[in-house]
Amino acid sequence: MKSLEFATDLMVQDGQTEIQRFDDRFVQRTPDEPNYWFGNRVVFNEQPKSADDLIAQFHTDLPEAKHICISWDVPNLSIQSVRDVFESTGLRVEQGDVLALRQDLMRVDVPEGITVRPLVSASDWRQSEAIGRLDLLNDGAPEAGLDTFLMNKTIARQDQIAKGLGQWFGAFDGDTLAGDMGIFNDDRLIRYQSVQTHAAYRRRGICSSLLCICLDWAKSRAPDALPVIVANADTDAGRLYRRAGFTLAETTVAAYRPPK
Repeated sequence: MKSLEFATDLMVQDGQTEIQRFDDRFVQRTPDEPNYWFGNRVVFNEQPKSADDLIAQFHTDLPEAKHICISWDVPNLSIQSVRDVFESTGLRVEQGDVLALRQDLMRVDVPEGITVRPLVSASDWRQSEAIGRLDLLNDGAPEAGLDTFLMNKTIARQDQIAKGLGQWFGAFDGDTLAGDMGIFNDDRLIRYQSVQTHAAYRRRGICSSLLCICLDWAKSRAPDALPVIVANADTDAGRLYRRAGFTLAETTVAAYRPPK
């Protein structure tokens, strides 16, 4: 993989996703999560020229998919060039900012009254799903199939944790989950996953403290690995990570359409 995003995506989804490689693309399938658009996609190796050809290839490779999701393993591909190609298709074209930590992380203490620990109980995971559900709906995700999608994500995460591939940490106010964050690693890379904070606990340092605790856990396993996170620069999350010491490593582009 040329892109840090895709290299770490596949690391995080180890054991959950299937990859079929071709000269011009790779096809990613996640059989247990058909509603996971970015786990069932086609990733091309070169910048796009014909939207019709690429969409047709997607349907050939993933004929059962009710969505469309196309990405490019071309770091720093111009988003405007993709928008120009896909202008008449109705697909959303979005850019992802891939941030890397090449210096010390700015340390933040856990807020008073908050305890950070791994998610363990069914209640812990249900609360994480509830936060994620609200965030996805606010981002425009369709409600149909969303609960099943979130439940399947929990099962996949629990399986990966059991295999020692990563960990999921939560910040708790008593028994209430204020926020949570996943962290995965191999010897070369560390990838943060699904950073989320309950609306009632935002702007209190929850996310910043989770960044520190997750990194400490991963660095204890892979001290020389490069930490990576994906978050757009013009979002609150992107600004928070930059303040913490992350800097832009590359951008990626995807075009997608949710199920009709």
